[in-house]
Amino acid sequence: MARQQEAQTAFTLGGDVAPQDARQARILDAALASFVEFGLRRTTMEDVAQRAGMGRATVYRRFGDKDQLVQAVILRECQQQLALIEARLTGMTSPLDAWLEAFVLAVTGAHRHPLLARLLATEPEHILPYLTVRLPQVVTFSRLYLAMQISKAQKAGALSDRPAEEIAELLLRLVQSLVLSPDGVISPADEASVRRFAETFLRPLLSPP
Repeated sequence: MARQQEAQTAFTLGGDVAPQDARQARILDAALASFVEFGLRRTTMEDVAQRAGMGRATVYRRFGDKDQLVQAVILRECQQQLALIEARLTGMTSPLDAWLEAFVLAVTGAHRHPLLARLLATEPEHILPYLTVRLPQVVTFSRLYLAMQISKAQKAGALSDRPAEEIAELLLRLVQSLVLSPDGVISPADEASVRRFAETFLRPLLSPP
């Protein structure tokens, strides 16, 4: 029973997200709304400050330039999506099923996200660098974090004993590829196709020996 309980808690976010003060949250909310409405190229730091109801200098003190602000918005949205996924997994008794469901939710949720959908359709040349080469620390953290969670589930006998960090990187690369290149047999707009892919290819990969 103890082993089963350990396995059931194998998929958790682990570690608290750094708290935001109210002013920082207002800036990020304003930036997100402006990016969705006007895009990255047409949004200025002044626009964000005005929308947040504060001075431009205040925004610059929190975020040195627009590049830092965009990265902060993306990071916060990723954190919030992880929290939503974790909430959706509450009550699932099978860690393997939870990992497969998390993959499906990550792919379909990212595809539907209003900021990502808007920018991939209208400004792919501006958003793609932020989702690839400009967020190495986020990618590294995500890989190490997922590997840690995979290792916990492996110790509980709930997942494959393949190298945890390699599994984590594979899952991240799959999510990234499906979201950034959505046209294909496996479509992030079609939850059923993502779920079939997860069941057909990821379940055998992640199943315990």
